[in-house]
Amino acid sequence: MHFRYEKAGRTVDDQPIPWNAEAVLVTALVRLPKTSPRRKADFQLRVPGIDLVSAERMEQEGDEQHRLTFRFAPPGQTVTVELFCRERMLGQLTLPFLSKDEFLQNLRLQMPTLCVRLGSQTVACQTFVSSQCRGLLASAVLTSPTSLAPLLDLDLQVEFRCERSGSATRVPVNLCSSQLGGRQALVTVVPKRYPRRIGTWVATWLLGDRPLASQRIRSISQRAFHRSLGIADTRFVVQATPESVRLTRQVPPLENTKRIGPCFLVRSGEPGMAGLCRLQITAQVPGAVQPPLLLEQDVLITDGPTMVAPGTLDAADLQQVSGFELSVRGQSLGVLSLCPAPTATFTSEGGFKPYHDYTWSAAAEEEMNERLNRLLEGRGRSE
Repeated sequence: MHFRYEKAGRTVDDQPIPWNAEAVLVTALVRLPKTSPRRKADFQLRVPGIDLVSAERMEQEGDEQHRLTFRFAPPGQTVTVELFCRERMLGQLTLPFLSKDEFLQNLRLQMPTLCVRLGSQTVACQTFVSSQCRGLLASAVLTSPTSLAPLLDLDLQVEFRCERSGSATRVPVNLCSSQLGGRQALVTVVPKRYPRRIGTWVATWLLGDRPLASQRIRSISQRAFHRSLGIADTRFVVQATPESVRLTRQVPPLENTKRIGPCFLVRSGEPGMAGLCRLQITAQVPGAVQPPLLLEQDVLITDGPTMVAPGTLDAADLQQVSGFELSVRGQSLGVLSLCPAPTATFTSEGGFKPYHDYTWSAAAEEEMNERLNRLLEGRGRSE
């Protein structure tokens, strides 16, 4: 014996019967010898609180096997039904009940995410550039220990509200038939209107009037985005042979290297940032009127390091190059120097004279720390 329930034309097998189910179906596979009665009127299902239910269908599946189907209204509680052939009980089956409170208590909304469409890319973020936004979407994973079919009557939706104006719009969340029959589903909604002005928006997942989760997303100006950009680190892309490519912090001797190129790791200081930025990398040549342009490209920048590298150049062509500069809209973000770190000249008072023509970088900082550590380790051994 097996059971299932119907909801809005959908059938869910072997799941607790929810409070808003429309009908219950019980099927039984019985073996009937040729001498036994074979009329469906001889079979009845006894359901507590309901009159005897006669078989709706009787289908033969073999010489002696028949499938019986019973349909009746949901009993509204957990009951045990009994199958009779005339006065003889053939079997029984427990029908579990699922109340609305129990369903809501066990329903979970996990991984709520807000994504912004930037050009041809869709990126999960908390902050974006208002003028770059081409669409907004919210997604989440719904999970339940039982079928999600009861959600059909619970008005699941997402509210998008602007904190500055207070205006709000609600978008219903719709699940397909296979999602309703399952126990978890990835759902996504896209509002017709998306943020185009600077400000903060709140997306709230609602089940009726009950909030399940809320998220904030902020749009900023292009200028604020550019101010937040910075170089997290730098590297050199070194190619000794066509098959050998590696990254180093310090510039290797040019005479022992075939090709060298710069690599900048760029990030934004805005939390959860996602924005498109046109970056330029030029070669610094002393005395040149126009520095050679190595790369000009729109790059997606987040709050994590993003690698920007124009490729490698022949080491022989770098004899006159002092370094590489990364800039955005003519504003320099940083320089990766090809010049070796200068030797500090100490004064009689214990200070040192600064070297004005050297551009300080993360690589130089690491090299200085390594030398200081070696100096301190050597001093410790001597003591």
